[in-house]
Amino acid sequence: MASTPYLQPQSLFCSRLPHDVILTIFLEVATIDILGPPASPPSSLSCMQIHLRCPQKQPLGANAINNSALAFQLMKQTSALKRLRQCDLDSHNLTSDLWTAYLMFLENDGRNYEHLMFYAHIDTLIDRFMEVRLWSGRESNLGWPLDSTPGSLVVWMLWFTMSPDRLSKLGERRGRFMDLLRPYALVPVLYYPFHAPDVRFDLPDEDALPEPGEDVTPFGFFPTYRDPDMVVEEVWHYGRAWNIMPPLIGLGAKMVFIMLAEAVPYDPPSILPVDREHADPADGVRPTQADFVEWASVRGVRLYRPGNWDWMDQLSAEQRRLENDVSWRRELKSISASLDNDWNRLTGCYDPRHDLPLKGVVYTFGSFVGMFAGRMQVVQSCSFYPPSLTSTHALLWFQIPDLFRYRDVVQAQNMPQLSDFPLVAEQPVYVKFREHHCIDPEDPIPTGTLPGGLGDDVQNAYFPKPFNYRHIGNSLRVELPRSRITARYEDFVEGRPNSHNPDRCRLCIYNREEDERQLRRRIEAFREATRNNSDADAEMAIDDEDDDSMDTDSAPRSRRSSSSSQDSDVSYYFSNEHDDPIAAHRFRLEHDREARAIVDDIMSQGLPDDYEDFVENECNGIQDIIITGEVLPRHGEAWHHYRFYGRVRKWDGLIVLVRIPTHLPILLKTIFRGYLIGNKNFVGSWRSYHDNLNAIPLEGPFALSRVEEAPSAHSPIPTSPSPTQPAALAMPISPLA
Repeated sequence: MASTPYLQPQSLFCSRLPHDVILTIFLEVATIDILGPPASPPSSLSCMQIHLRCPQKQPLGANAINNSALAFQLMKQTSALKRLRQCDLDSHNLTSDLWTAYLMFLENDGRNYEHLMFYAHIDTLIDRFMEVRLWSGRESNLGWPLDSTPGSLVVWMLWFTMSPDRLSKLGERRGRFMDLLRPYALVPVLYYPFHAPDVRFDLPDEDALPEPGEDVTPFGFFPTYRDPDMVVEEVWHYGRAWNIMPPLIGLGAKMVFIMLAEAVPYDPPSILPVDREHADPADGVRPTQADFVEWASVRGVRLYRPGNWDWMDQLSAEQRRLENDVSWRRELKSISASLDNDWNRLTGCYDPRHDLPLKGVVYTFGSFVGMFAGRMQVVQSCSFYPPSLTSTHALLWFQIPDLFRYRDVVQAQNMPQLSDFPLVAEQPVYVKFREHHCIDPEDPIPTGTLPGGLGDDVQNAYFPKPFNYRHIGNSLRVELPRSRITARYEDFVEGRPNSHNPDRCRLCIYNREEDERQLRRRIEAFREATRNNSDADAEMAIDDEDDDSMDTDSAPRSRRSSSSSQDSDVSYYFSNEHDDPIAAHRFRLEHDREARAIVDDIMSQGLPDDYEDFVENECNGIQDIIITGEVLPRHGEAWHHYRFYGRVRKWDGLIVLVRIPTHLPILLKTIFRGYLIGNKNFVGSWRSYHDNLNAIPLEGPFALSRVEEAPSAHSPIPTSPSPTQPAALAMPISPLA
């Protein structure tokens, strides 16, 4: 990083002290109060221009962070924190300030959180916005709440600001928030939870957007292809205008809705046996009270971890060096690093027609290994108990899905009353996952494309039909019987390298050849410049006989960049209308006059403008990722036995899993589609299997999170007076004995 620019000292005090001493004094004086904006420096120090360091976002690029960018971010965040502290929902800067706060949460490693929560008290503004503004303007949208940028940012920040203590003190607001989120969480046709329709696997595709008039529903096109020009916004961040899309309100609402729902644990039905040892095997699949206690001990949505103020002090010197570097690595420990995939999706996955330059990693390989647990929410209308229950009869208590009410809601042109929305029950979901990688030069399994342009068979997790898979040793063998294609996918094991060989990997070979081609072009350019300069020198020597010779100057060596930045149309540092590929279609862009004023002020002080950003990702040979899983026997005895298989969409990290019952086929197949949020919460929308590919299926939200330590299956029944609610969940159906 370039040295900090200083102005010439104008006082005797300043002139007698070294610059590093003055900087230390300034920093100590300005940060006497660690929360909030820095204090104004004494007049004796105001003769210098000093830039305080702001938190660094690693995916911004190798050259995006310099003193001028840090100064811009400091001034922008200072102004935003002061305004957010006023809790003014009518502020002209509200959208800009909400963007600033949201990005501060994405970059938080402990300190941003304390500034936002304990200085700006942003949780107060978020709660007030939820109750006063979230549904504002719905009259112009046939009664449906608007999918607005401020609303989306607030819904997501409700998760960022939710601590266990805050969650327990919501009181009646918990129910009100759930009602306000209900349309967003339960109507995916209108509030889509994916960056591109789930029916497509092979993206980007120049023909991804539909033709006008195709597949029109009361809400527009279905599946939902959003016009990138209508989605992207311009947000100033570290002195640069970024093209970014707001976080998906449909996805965030599902996560927050389940987070609020599971805040109150279920009361185990007393009619159930205490544990598996007291259960009658003749009852078949049936939960016990101990199973309910185990389910209450896990959370489908794990709360945001705010971190500690001095967390880096606990790291080794080498780990601190890696954390401060601009390169992304799986081994990073910071909280912000766990959200890098989310940042990369917002900045690189708004146009399914193109793979944007400088796009970062959207899925961290190895994330789907181990035990996951959570819940799926199912629309239901009533509960049913058999008139008599004996030890020879299975418990038949389940929720009947209210398909007609769900259909009426998702197909309604005008939003129904909340009382007309279907009731929601819950089912526990347990699964132990494995992750398998296709390593180059092995060829991955082809996509299961459907005829008639109906997509890539999301109902079969993008696999061709028919296909078989089996686990052999440390790999997964996938076979296509009709075409006799066989592929091998290696198991991912943490700490064990895969079989990637740069000498055999086709991508590595191509990159080496490309480097050689670039080197040859640079050498040829150097030789051409040398020849031109030599000719010019010869002519000057003839014209000027007094000069014996002239030295030739070689052409400046071009900056080496990665393939990601070659021939890129992305503007670096400060965009202008020429560099912005969608400047002519800015329908929803943020016009932050204050940010532009700060940029103009900093540029007048000599901001470098000759850098070229690049993203350099180390090749690991992974071409495709398959995920398999199964329900452990002890969980299957309570909640049914299933197996899972699926794939990860490379373009945006969408995970699609098919769940198949292994003991009771009447339960049919379920398809789970979602993203890993913060690299720990698997959130999305499940849907039922349907033979009619054009039908709008029954859907509902789900959330699973990684279980670090599997809870005991025989935990004692709690006796504490913690708040509970009746067990209103969809229980398994077992045939009567």
